[in-house]
Order: sequence, then C-alpha cells, then structure tokens
Amino acid sequence: MRKYCGIFRTALANQLEYRVNFISSFLFSLVPFGINTLLWIAAARGNDGMPLGTEEIVTYYFATLIVSNITSTTSIFRISDDIRLGNLSQYLLKPYNYALYQLMTDMPQRAVFVVMNAVPLAAIYALLRRYILPHPSGISVSKAAIFAAFLLVGYLINFLVDFSISLYSFYFSRVSSLYTSIRVLRNISAGIVFPLMLLPDAPFTFLIRLPFAYTNYIPTTFLMGMLSERAALSCLSKAAEWALFLAAGCAVLWKKGMRRYSAYGG
Repeated sequence: MRKYCGIFRTALANQLEYRVNFISSFLFSLVPFGINTLLWIAAARGNDGMPLGTEEIVTYYFATLIVSNITSTTSIFRISDDIRLGNLSQYLLKPYNYALYQLMTDMPQRAVFVVMNAVPLAAIYALLRRYILPHPSGISVSKAAIFAAFLLVGYLINFLVDFSISLYSFYFSRVSSLYTSIRVLRNISAGIVFPLMLLPDAPFTFLIRLPFAYTNYIPTTFLMGMLSERAALSCLSKAAEWALFLAAGCAVLWKKGMRRYSAYGG
C-alpha cells in the first residue's frame, strides 16, 4: 500500500505544476453549464407541466457541474498509448498492479480540481444563490458521508469504464471513436445533458439501472434532497456492485489482452 501512496504523492506533485490547466478546463465547462441551464429554464417557463421549476433546474445543473467534474477521469488515452506504443512493457516489470498505478496517477487530478476550483465555484454559487434551493432538511454528517461515498464510487465506475475501453487497444490501433461514442451515451445516461426525471417512465427506468446514473444523476438528486438516506444507501450498494462487476470485467479483458500483447525494442 505504501508504494501506491508514493505514486499518488508523485502524481499530485506533477499535477500541481499545471494548476492553470485545471482552472481553464473548469472555465470551459461553464459553457455547457450555462447553455443547458438557460435552455431548460426557457422550457420550464413555457410549459406548466414541467416537473422542474427555475430554481430546481439551476440547482440541478450547478450540482451536476460539481459532481460530473469530480467523477470524471482522464486516463483512457494514456493507457491506450501505453498499449499501442509498447510502453506497457516497462510497467509490467515493476512490482505493482498497472490498473492501480493508473488509478493513483489519475486521482490527484480530481484532488487538484477540488482545491483549485473551490474559489470559482464559490463565486458562481454567490452569483446564483437566490436561484439555488437549499437542502430541505440540511446537510448532516451522515448525508455528507453518503455523498462523498457516491463521488468515490462514481469516480471508480468512470475509471473502470474508461480502463475497459482503453484495453481494446490490444485489438485496435485507435479507441478514440469508440470512446467518443460511449462518452456521448454516458453523458446522456448520467443525466449530464438533461435531468433523467424529464424522461417517460420506460426510458427513465432503463437508464437509472445503468452504472452511469450513479456517476452523476443519483448523487445530484441526493444532494438536492430528492432522495432519502435509506434510498441513497440502497443506490450506493448497487453502485458498489456495478464497480465490482466492472472491475471483474476489466480483469478478464486484461488477461485476454495480455495473451495478444507483444512489444519489441532494441
């Protein structure tokens, strides 16, 4: 465990050298946040049957802005390049698990994001405060712990999905097209593009059972007070099951891929 902590500290130090990148990437993420919020506010004002009002929409997308950025990952192309270019060999000779190494390398980026963008988030909250609904019953320690657990499991699900996609580099030279397609479907299924509660019952029931809902939609609705603690714990248990299932799937893909992997050097 100590060696993985060392990897995390080294990766964190490297990420701190590029602090401006985190702020700029967050500022660019404000563009879809603003567009989606304004779009659905306009839809809500023109439709009395809309289940969400202006305050609920602003609150939902502000929470989504935070949750989706924390649970996102950036390791897929780094892993793909290691496999495609033969750089994986140098890691196979070292005394640690490659997946855990990539996890410890990727996690510091989320930690730096939280620290570096705390001030911009606070400024946005101050500007939108009158439109953001407070939690109906307040945020207790137990609710904060459940929400933090959601963020962790949601991040692991995203990491494992990206890791499994990158493993297709054992078979194909490029995974960018596959990743882009799955990313679009993931953003829709996670409720990032629009709140899933706006869907009819059948597609809502289908999407809510997929692992992507646990990366954004369910943590967001819990933060908004639309999900009880008991229901949230049940969802958290299902999210953990999805994470274990994806981890097992990645292990199978890794073993099959290693039978095909070869690298040459002089």
